[in-house]
Amino acid sequence: MRFRLLAVLAVGALAFSCRKPETGVRIDPALATIVPADTIALAGVKIEGIRETALYKKYLEKSETLRIDELSKATGFDPRTDLYELLLVSNGKDALVMARGKFTPLGLEPKPTEGIQRMSYGGLNLLGDEKTAVAFINPSVAVAGPTPVLKHFIDHRTETNGIPAALHDQMSAVRPSSQVWAVALGGERLLALIPKSGNMANLNRMLGDVQWATLSLDMHTGVDLLAQAQYSNEKSAKQTGDALRALLGFARLNTPNNEPDLLKAYDGIQVNQLGMVLKFTAQLSPEMIDKLSAVVSRQTRP
Repeated sequence: MRFRLLAVLAVGALAFSCRKPETGVRIDPALATIVPADTIALAGVKIEGIRETALYKKYLEKSETLRIDELSKATGFDPRTDLYELLLVSNGKDALVMARGKFTPLGLEPKPTEGIQRMSYGGLNLLGDEKTAVAFINPSVAVAGPTPVLKHFIDHRTETNGIPAALHDQMSAVRPSSQVWAVALGGERLLALIPKSGNMANLNRMLGDVQWATLSLDMHTGVDLLAQAQYSNEKSAKQTGDALRALLGFARLNTPNNEPDLLKAYDGIQVNQLGMVLKFTAQLSPEMIDKLSAVVSRQTRP
């Protein structure tokens, strides 16, 4: 009897030790469960994680450019303390922004500001107008976007089974430490996200053969960016890689000789191809970020 017990414990311990470690980025369950079933692209911003970085504390926490104090006074909502996570969802045609946070100390939505209406739809409270609005799903979850799209989401919000399986698979390839990340399915669905005119239309040639794409940005130590895309063939991956390298080369050639720090920053950018997969990486140390900040300050000084 004792031998059997020891054998069971040994097998259990072995199974536990052989389990694969958890990989991929995670979405707050309160947001993951309401992702629409037709979603083909997700982008997340982990606000709490960003607030913990030295980059945020040094450059963003007290930034007057962001006008956070003005927003807080007008709405009673301070994103520096009341916002935890953002999730952008798109079906290739329409997009919504989902937010996890603390919208008031009493669990009520922020007070409406001048020109903003308080509306009711589908049993939920909305703030906005006929063009754009935000709906408060519960005291800690809000969804914002074009009002017609938002109403369609409310009408069908009980029909979702969470994150679509294809996107969930791509999320497993995103670094868990990322504060900013994105995943998208390719083909015609991805092309629907790109404007058909203007400079952005040029991306259609690069994205037409993309099967999937991921992006992750880790700011724990400086800036560590990784973007990947898998193409339907190696030729398309090579053409896109060559185009990106040409852009980097053009940028280096047009960098003034008196800005050596900009040239060093380009050294941290790499474009690599492995078969049908194209990888774009960019790494900036905290010291390099300080130098680049000084460069920007000089260039924008009156």
